[in-house]
Amino acid sequence: MKRFTYIILLLTLNPIHFVMAQDAYKLSVEELFDRGVQNSIAIQASYVKTQISDDKLSLAKNKQLPDLAIAGVFGYVGTPTILDKDLTFLGHPASPDWRQNYQVIAVQPIYQGGRITNSIEKAKLEQEVAQLSLQKNKADLKLWLMAKYLDLFNLYKKREVYGKNVEEAKVRVHDIEKMKEEGMITTNDVLRSKLLLTDFELAYNETNDNISLVSQQLTIVLGMDENLILMPDESLLTSQLDIRNENDYVSLAYSRYPDIQITRTNMALAKNNLKLTKADLLPSLSLQASNTLARPIPNTSPVQDFYLNGWGVTLNLSYHISAWFDRKRNVSSAKREIQLQELAEEQQMQTIRADVKSAVVKHKEALDRIKAFNESVKQANENYRIVKNRYFNQLAILTDLLDANSVQLDAELQLTAAKTNAIYTYYQLQNVSGSL
Repeated sequence: MKRFTYIILLLTLNPIHFVMAQDAYKLSVEELFDRGVQNSIAIQASYVKTQISDDKLSLAKNKQLPDLAIAGVFGYVGTPTILDKDLTFLGHPASPDWRQNYQVIAVQPIYQGGRITNSIEKAKLEQEVAQLSLQKNKADLKLWLMAKYLDLFNLYKKREVYGKNVEEAKVRVHDIEKMKEEGMITTNDVLRSKLLLTDFELAYNETNDNISLVSQQLTIVLGMDENLILMPDESLLTSQLDIRNENDYVSLAYSRYPDIQITRTNMALAKNNLKLTKADLLPSLSLQASNTLARPIPNTSPVQDFYLNGWGVTLNLSYHISAWFDRKRNVSSAKREIQLQELAEEQQMQTIRADVKSAVVKHKEALDRIKAFNESVKQANENYRIVKNRYFNQLAILTDLLDANSVQLDAELQLTAAKTNAIYTYYQLQNVSGSL
């Protein structure tokens, strides 16, 4: 009978939301993360950046291959004019009207002072940074999704608690009205009870609206139908979230946290940049092979209108003397960049130790709050039962009863908040240790 009364109550309070509940969708944590990663625009942008880094690596590797070039010239040659020393006209020599020149050139780098090798290494490191940034963005997204997911937990629990309180308040109003009819209490008690019932009904409806709003926020990010009302998996609240000791998490973070890995990769990039800077001070050596087909033959007089085909192999050696003028500043700047990255890594390690310490302490605090509020709920329920019996036996005033009801409501809401906070601090700990 009580269950039937509660269903009727839901229909009476907010029939629209009850209809919307028919479109409820139970969402697990695994699906939450999977859909979030698949549909997030920020994650898609990070994927594009990794693809760009892959392309840059392929281009850097192509520098090891021969550089092939094909050139061609075809054009009309005007008739030359011969002039005397005093620029008087002497005549027009016979010459061909058309000129053609076709070349095929292949240049194979032999020694570039480490430029090509270090450019490939630089592209690999940039690729690693892009992948680490993707990993970091995924972890940040998961933590945000979990925060919204836990908001739903709190809202559903609030709705449940307010629903029970509305039901209890209606029964209480009915009993108080009977006592008023019997002349046992004043009208003031009836009015105050009805006001409290109205407050509970408003809170219930507002919580329903908030469930719809948070569900919409999540469905937009997850790429789902925005009219769905999401329901979290309640088993998450009862799952065992065991944690390691603080030093284990610090060690994990040192080796896996994306930010410190990015810092270390940036330091490797700075060292690579120093090698590239020094490579500018070294000579370049390449092997060139070419074949040229030209018409007319240019090295004869008069010019002969025939094709001349020639080929050759040359060894090219070049050295940029001007690089020495900027050597000192370039090398110094590259070394200082390495020093900056070393300081950044040290600072990142300090931040990790502080973040891990904070996450461990906050999680333990959340677990302690769960134990404390479990006891508080038991005590609040017992206190309300006692005060309620005393009130209807005219041994307590209405204020005592309403205060006991308020304490009971707060205790239940605080217990749920403590449970969801413990889950959130657990995922925070996984995030700062690079395990999310």
